[in-house]
Amino acid sequence: MRTVLDASAAANIILRTALAAGLIEKLKHSHLVIAPALFHGEIANTLWKYARIGELEKEMALTRYAEAVGLVDIFEADEQLAAEALATAIRYQHSVYDMLYVILARRHGCGVLTVDKKLIALIRQLDKSMLA
Repeated sequence: MRTVLDASAAANIILRTALAAGLIEKLKHSHLVIAPALFHGEIANTLWKYARIGELEKEMALTRYAEAVGLVDIFEADEQLAAEALATAIRYQHSVYDMLYVILARRHGCGVLTVDKKLIALIRQLDKSMLA
């Protein structure tokens, strides 16, 4: 099984939330985990928010960032996905950011591992088999 890992799921794993164990279990069944390059910025921004409010020290934020990046086997360049993501985002009135994950999954025949409720609803609308 191949999986597209989105930043919301990765953040839950590296921040060790109550959802982490279930997400890790799903990742264990994947022989390949991929993500768009956008993943780097999304994870870094999430960790910055936790550091800003004092819930993570700088060094721990950097450690968690490295952990998140380590969950992914292959990153695909956003420019390879952006035009199709834009067209699909316009069609379904959903963010281009989320569509990068959807388009990546569609192209590689993967499921998307996410905890983002809006993204889950969109994937159910597009193709339920794309949910990891």
